Amino acid sequence: MNRNQPKNDGTIELSLSYRPPFDWKAMLDFLAYRAIPGVEAVTEHSYARTFRLAGLAGHFQAFFEPRSHNIRVCVSYGETRHLDRIIERIRALFDVRADSAQIDEFLVQDSQLAPMVRRFPGLRVPGCWSGFEVAVRAILGQQVTVKAASTLVARVAGHYGEAYECDVEGLNYTFPEPAQLVLADLDGMGIVGARIAAIRVVAEQLERGELDIGGGMDTETFVPAICKIKGVGEWTAQYIAMRALSDPNAFPHSDLILRRAVAEPGDTLTPSALRQRAESWQPWRAYCAILLWKNYSFEQFNKPT
Repeated sequence: MNRNQPKNDGTIELSLSYRPPFDWKAMLDFLAYRAIPGVEAVTEHSYARTFRLAGLAGHFQAFFEPRSHNIRVCVSYGETRHLDRIIERIRALFDVRADSAQIDEFLVQDSQLAPMVRRFPGLRVPGCWSGFEVAVRAILGQQVTVKAASTLVARVAGHYGEAYECDVEGLNYTFPEPAQLVLADLDGMGIVGARIAAIRVVAEQLERGELDIGGGMDTETFVPAICKIKGVGEWTAQYIAMRALSDPNAFPHSDLILRRAVAEPGDTLTPSALRQRAESWQPWRAYCAILLWKNYSFEQFNKPT
């Protein structure tokens, strides 16, 4: 990491290097499709978002510079003593530390995955800034489309997020913290009652320190713990583990698209059949999920008409 001195406006600019291959366009596509208006802003070459850390709000912008294999990051935050923590979260968000060459070399040994890997080399697993934010999205995303989940999470963020002013277009507020949603009235937002209850319990457990979605729990501990909450299933838990716990082996085996992506055309595997099929993909099952989602979307979009 190359760190520069703060600019006149207090912004700190630095560069994060990564090892190619890195399909950063696929990373931005994934984040853009799920972006929360007002909290996140994604362009063709950049990602920006607001955040809260240690009670203080801030924002950052990340610009991908593929020629130099760098991500140029501009951080605007009032406490420079927390800069290392911010950078670590950004590294995790973009899965910067992954060795894609090694992962692709492993996955290409599977005859079914091999053509997908060659088509999409360097896929990474998108992380997140906030485990709670991803948990809310995952809970709202159960049994609905990605776009429907985005609409619901945008309503929650827009209603309970705190206003934030900066010069980055599209950033207007921060995502609500767990404490803000413990007693939040989410009725009337189009959210099923069971989802509201689940979000509230997750927020309560995070506030009490009974649940950790910030890396303090491993997947084997986290999944059964969060699945005890009524309204939270295995898919939700594994999806959170992929993105918030940065577990390279997390795998939402009940996901409908994954079950179709591996099956013969027109068929759908059962969750147990997909889990068995994925045994040989360990310890990189999360990367397989990203690869299969990407390839399935590509094939659906390019179907002959």
